[in-house]
Amino acid sequence: MSIAGRIERLPWTSFHTKLLGLLTLGEFFELYDLFTGGFVASQVASFFKVPSATGIYYTVAIFFLGAFVGAIIFNYIGDSIGRRTALIINMAITSVALLLIPFSPNILTYGLLRFIAGMGVGPEAILVLDVLITEFFPSAIRGRALAIGYTAAWTAPIVVAVLAYFLLPHKYLLYGWQWLFIIGGLGILTILPFRFLIPESPRWLESKGRVEEADKIVKRIEEIAIKEKGQLGEPLQVQVITSQRVKISELFSPLYRRRTVMLWIFEFLQAGVYYGFASLAPSVLFAKGFTLVHTLQYTMIIYTSYFISSLASIFIIDSQKFDRKWQVSIVMLLMGLVGLAFGFSSSPLEAVVSGFAFGFLSNIFSNAFHQYGAELYPTRVRAFADGVQYSLSRLGNYIWLTILPIVLYSNGPVAMYTIVFIMALIVTLDVAILGPKASKIELEELSK
Repeated sequence: MSIAGRIERLPWTSFHTKLLGLLTLGEFFELYDLFTGGFVASQVASFFKVPSATGIYYTVAIFFLGAFVGAIIFNYIGDSIGRRTALIINMAITSVALLLIPFSPNILTYGLLRFIAGMGVGPEAILVLDVLITEFFPSAIRGRALAIGYTAAWTAPIVVAVLAYFLLPHKYLLYGWQWLFIIGGLGILTILPFRFLIPESPRWLESKGRVEEADKIVKRIEEIAIKEKGQLGEPLQVQVITSQRVKISELFSPLYRRRTVMLWIFEFLQAGVYYGFASLAPSVLFAKGFTLVHTLQYTMIIYTSYFISSLASIFIIDSQKFDRKWQVSIVMLLMGLVGLAFGFSSSPLEAVVSGFAFGFLSNIFSNAFHQYGAELYPTRVRAFADGVQYSLSRLGNYIWLTILPIVLYSNGPVAMYTIVFIMALIVTLDVAILGPKASKIELEELSK
């Protein structure tokens, strides 16, 4: 009777609700930091007296370079010595870096601290929500659990937008952009102790041969389930292969080669599409000639769409009729088309409507692909495999968010979003042709 088989028979209990709440707190502050960069880039450029494109580079692009490095390092730690250990260390690093950033004496120090903050944030979405939800929740509800977690976390861009609106135009002892980083750092420091309440993944423990430890955790969950829901059904028959070390070569074995190639192409290019809007929308609006106050107002409206979108995804993410494969590929194509419309927009109404539509599509896509990428590999290599392919998106973020602002300021928004559309088209074809179906398939079966 395997640990994985016992997890697969579990209903949703108060344990799952509390765990999801703890995991969501960390993801909230990851998104807080990701969206802070888009708001403060212009102010940082002005503060350090550098060009706008340089401000975006040191605020946004170099942050994702750090995230690229962090995703590889911490997800390797997650597979080697434990998910829980990795997510405590990465959160501590992020908090310290964010609290130091506002006091940077020059743009190079600022960039170095943004790189370090990126290292901490890099593995957050993968380890905290993607991997742990995938491993703690049974297949019938794991997609819905992930969508709920992201939906709650996606209040972060709205919070950032509201804070930016009230803080950026003013100086309260420190400049508004400095306060945004301080608030993020203090928030992460506050929730860090709660990370110690998150148990180690029993699926990971089982894959490492530490069955007794895994059994204690699952027994506790089963006791809660019996108390709340009544007698449990028989455990499912799930084959589990144990391994004491991560075998990187397995990603290119005949069994996983096709999906590895698909995910690596996908992750590298989707980063330019998704963050070509999410991180650059305020800069694009500013480049179109809107004032700072109007840019902040329009962005506040646009960013509410991310929360609404994530809420809508709860009801479709586990659909077998609209499999996660098609949620990812079809919605990506629509994002590319709407991005073009945003690039061509000339009036406030056109910009807000097209921007809102892009944001709405974004999290139907994002929630689906976060679950999709995490469930295509076996437990023994999941965090590392997901971390490597997701780190490619961070590398893509660095490259595209270095190139796209240069295109924006030299050739304009239309040229920039034409490039974004081409990337979206390639991603659509990549997933549609090479990607397997995934919705409501048992994790161990899907990983075969």
